[in-house]
Amino acid sequence: MKILLLSSPVVQQDFDRIARLPNLGLASLAAHVKDLCTIHVADIHGMKNYREYVRKIVNSYDLVGFTAMSFQYQEALRLASIAKESGAKTVFGGYHPTLACEEIGQSEDAKLIDYIVRGEGEASFRELVEALLAGKEPKGVMGVSYHMGETMVHNRPRPLLRVEEIEMPDRDARLITKGFYSFDVPIDSVETSRGCTQGCKFCSINLMYGRNFRKFPIQRVIADIQDAEEHGAGSIFFPDDNITLDVRRLEQLCQAIIDAGLTHLRYKTQASASGIASSKRLVDKMGEAGFDGVFLGVESVNKRNLQFLGKGRMSDDAERAVQYLHDNDIIVSTGLIGGNPDDDAEDLWENFHLARRLKVDFPIFYINTPYPKTQMRAELEEMGLITRNDFTKYDGLHANLRTKHLSDEEVQYITWEMNARYYDFEWLRYNKVKRIYPRWFANELKRLAPFYAKRKLDLALGRRTRQDFFLEDLKSGELCKGVT
Repeated sequence: MKILLLSSPVVQQDFDRIARLPNLGLASLAAHVKDLCTIHVADIHGMKNYREYVRKIVNSYDLVGFTAMSFQYQEALRLASIAKESGAKTVFGGYHPTLACEEIGQSEDAKLIDYIVRGEGEASFRELVEALLAGKEPKGVMGVSYHMGETMVHNRPRPLLRVEEIEMPDRDARLITKGFYSFDVPIDSVETSRGCTQGCKFCSINLMYGRNFRKFPIQRVIADIQDAEEHGAGSIFFPDDNITLDVRRLEQLCQAIIDAGLTHLRYKTQASASGIASSKRLVDKMGEAGFDGVFLGVESVNKRNLQFLGKGRMSDDAERAVQYLHDNDIIVSTGLIGGNPDDDAEDLWENFHLARRLKVDFPIFYINTPYPKTQMRAELEEMGLITRNDFTKYDGLHANLRTKHLSDEEVQYITWEMNARYYDFEWLRYNKVKRIYPRWFANELKRLAPFYAKRKLDLALGRRTRQDFFLEDLKSGELCKGVT
């Protein structure tokens, strides 16, 4: 049997210019079946003509797998139709197929999907492959959905794996090994833990894995870092759901990186503001280990909104967290969520002023998104605030709801304006990116300077309006441009 696993080609374009990572989850799945079959992973999200690529290579595979978040699901279906035309069977996994499996099973989409691997996929995928190799349907394989006659059957969920059962990713399975970077350094991902015990109402993690926190042995993480470097990585991203749940362990990991002589690599992660703010010693150790980028989940400066989002006192810790990171020359990106039920224009701009006051290097002004099955969606539906159910726009950057004071278009426009105004001469003066990644920064200035100059000229001559530029960016999907 030959199996091909495809990453989603649909990306958030603004983020893709800063970082493009190979898919870690697919490499992990590959590791668990490589003794059973020929398995390949194709990270097609950097390709312009990815449909042609899939059409060209898919003919030699018996089973083709797809992973998708909600905004990626429709394109996964289009690629699945190509796979089905070639005679291959298809298997879907990831957040959206897991959470919407019953709806998918009752829809026309099910004609393009032979199997769904729900939740944590490694063991379920292996048992599915074993069943197919034996010529059997996956009856009783936990965590798998499959067709039985005219209906799709959803086998009972699989309990979470013990970390000792999870193999290191098989990076040799990747067909595409170039074109993945953070700024201008080749990058790969290494997970150090899985899960989160917090209950953020907008998040799908708890729906996938429950509220738990499983930690890989530090020696396993070090070996995985070394394997990533051997496969060409000069930078490592830790995609853990909440790496700072155990602050002491993260400090131990930093020391292990130092002891293993791996400080020449550049490390990045996502973390809670409260976790980072809780220990200056931790952040100093992160700087010593080689961390140069952290995404902080700050979410909002507004206490009312933090309570609605289920985030506690997050913004109270943001100032201290950013200061600790900047003191160690670590680039700070922050997630700030607007478009909450009681937000007016002033509330949205509060997040802008917080980012400016903290001198955040890359603030991401997210728009509250009613992701399927979340507690947040249920509450917003009850309030009657959801305006769109086109999941292709459920990426955190498009407005799919209104507030009690603003229409969805007003939320979208104000958010676009915040991005437009943030990256100005003041930002040029204080951001750390220009010093840590000078070549990347210079190339971006060279690329964007003529773009902004033309927009300014068009405005000055009255040839176009800010509304024209807004609609243009909305159509292209690059929503962090604007015009300064």
